[in-house]
Amino acid sequence: MSVSRIALLALIAACTLPYAHAATTGTTQTTPDGKAPVAAPTSGVPLANPGFESAQTGSRGDPEGWFTFQHAGPPSYRYVIDTERPHGGARSLRIENIGPEPYGAVAQALDARPHVGKTAKLTGWLRTRDANDAGAGLTLLVMQGGATVGYNFQYDAPVNGTTDWKRYSISVAIPRGADRLEIGAMMRGKGALWLDDVALEFVAP
Repeated sequence: MSVSRIALLALIAACTLPYAHAATTGTTQTTPDGKAPVAAPTSGVPLANPGFESAQTGSRGDPEGWFTFQHAGPPSYRYVIDTERPHGGARSLRIENIGPEPYGAVAQALDARPHVGKTAKLTGWLRTRDANDAGAGLTLLVMQGGATVGYNFQYDAPVNGTTDWKRYSISVAIPRGADRLEIGAMMRGKGALWLDDVALEFVAP
């Protein structure tokens, strides 16, 4: 298990407690009309397979450019490239709970060093089916030498119940020394989450 995933497990376990060090959390915005919030000048970055349109998979069967993982234990989440009702294009990613573990997630890793001092802003389209109170959401994780120094798991506005496609946005600051950024989405508990048309940009101070 990678260091970043271990850090993510620790964060999930402590999500109801004050964070123990100087990690910074960000903000969440929703735009039901699909319009992006007004922001400072930004610089978008290319992502691998942001709309899950590629039929190629990685060595573990993960979607091209992404990796999937869950809390622990027996397989509890299914990750499927779904052609039914995508937001855009022909495909989206479905994360579906099938077991007892508390969360399953998908992520993509990027180099954070060129963006130190800026704020990472992740947007993506989500829909859900029977998501429980813990809900689903986008995720941003900022690392420095294997330690977590910033995160936003959309805890302040989780997606619950059964919902249609809606555009969500979360952000987190990239502090000095940060070297890795992980972006993605997480299904927490029962239900299913669909993710599509992900975009990342960096907002100047």
